[in-house]
Amino acid sequence: MKSALLLFLSASHLHAQIMEGGKIVAQREFEDTSAGPDDFAAFVKTVHYPAYLLVDLIEEDFRQESIPHLIGGSRNALLQRKFEQFYRGTPFRQATLLLRQKTGRRDDDMLFSALTNPALVTPWVNILLAHKIPLSGIYSVPQISAPLVKDHPSEYLLLISWEKSAGLRQTYFSEHRLQISRLTPINADLTFQDAVTRELPRTYQYLKSLSLLPAGQMLDVRLLGHGDDLLELRSTLPENADMRYDLVELDDLAGKLGIEHRFSDSDASQIFLHRLAIDPPQTHYANTEHVHYCTLWRMRRALHWIAGGLLAGSLAWGTSDIWQSGWNADETRAMVGDAQRIQNEVKQITDAFPNTQAPASEMKSSVSIMRDLDRQTVSPGNAMRPLGRALDRYPRIELDELGWKMDAAEPAANNAPATVPAQVVTLKGRLLGFEGNYRTALGYLDRFQIELEKQGYSVTALGKPLDISPGGNISDREETQQETLTFALKISRRAAE
Repeated sequence: MKSALLLFLSASHLHAQIMEGGKIVAQREFEDTSAGPDDFAAFVKTVHYPAYLLVDLIEEDFRQESIPHLIGGSRNALLQRKFEQFYRGTPFRQATLLLRQKTGRRDDDMLFSALTNPALVTPWVNILLAHKIPLSGIYSVPQISAPLVKDHPSEYLLLISWEKSAGLRQTYFSEHRLQISRLTPINADLTFQDAVTRELPRTYQYLKSLSLLPAGQMLDVRLLGHGDDLLELRSTLPENADMRYDLVELDDLAGKLGIEHRFSDSDASQIFLHRLAIDPPQTHYANTEHVHYCTLWRMRRALHWIAGGLLAGSLAWGTSDIWQSGWNADETRAMVGDAQRIQNEVKQITDAFPNTQAPASEMKSSVSIMRDLDRQTVSPGNAMRPLGRALDRYPRIELDELGWKMDAAEPAANNAPATVPAQVVTLKGRLLGFEGNYRTALGYLDRFQIELEKQGYSVTALGKPLDISPGGNISDREETQQETLTFALKISRRAAE
């Protein structure tokens, strides 16, 4: 398990824990009070790992909808219209493909969901962004529950778990696909066992009323809990011919999932947190602004790996030369005697030469050659580090592609002859958040180019969001680039000659 900061958010409580090598090395609790956010801000100042935020809130809504099967920009536009229709008031929303229909138009069955009370989530997320913590995503307990039921053969399954700071969570799956989920808070006067026996019949009737459970179909119920609580539940669960129970001890489940944790009660929070760190889902509630610093963090790691790969390749090349030379060792030993004899003869001849010094012009030429060779040995890090710092100052630029190469044919300043190859970086990306305002977007991109030129780069625009040249065609640009403002730049840099 990778090192990470795991966060579990309920309506009035935030649990934080730092994981290293699959073990919990630090834990803190923060209440939703006036002092809680300040304490959390002080805590994250010492954190250098990517963060995963898991929420378990009543205010999570689920809607199933069939939409036409589209691709590309048309699909994105349709999903955005659905988001505005269902969840206009929150940025924490997502759409998950359940399946594609096999008849008719073969539409897509989608599950739209959202956290409908962003005020519970936003303050904590803003603290992470203010301290530039790389937030990998915002997930919910129902989203990451699917792996806990994939081994169950039932096509109609209700998963019940209890999270101490949130309540009793009931998540319904049809053919192992999430359909709906309910959270019932549990007060101090209501035990886990009592909550299950009270809420389970209500949920069964709720599923029947929504026609999510076909008539005459048995409902399988998987209960996660501590062994002692499950033992007590066996005698108190409602007897119903239409329900079948599967009681799973948390310690047994943790062993199957490779989670090193011992449970003292039926609180399943650690099951979900560990699963999130091991295998986070691809979809989540965070948007590009929320994961901006995580994107930069991943890009820096990729650049470090590229630099390391180049170094390893150079070492491997040198090692292969040494290995190859070993095959010639026998011939080398045979030639040593001849070489020694020749060296002795050369020494006798050179000793007879008059004592002269090399001309200054030859020494100058030798030094110049050595300097040229040294300048041509460069690392991509020299060009990438200033580029990374410039991207940090322009968060509305999102990278799609990044390429690097050495190019001796790249023109030098004033078209003067160049003796040192140039480092050429090809950068393709998108401008986010301009909503069709091309003037502002072009200005933002121009300022980014000027910033790069101040860093010593030569910048050439290969493509802009809007072609404003006399020969450009700007017809229908609003329709074709309403969602994405793409651009491409060629950035070159040459060591001092």
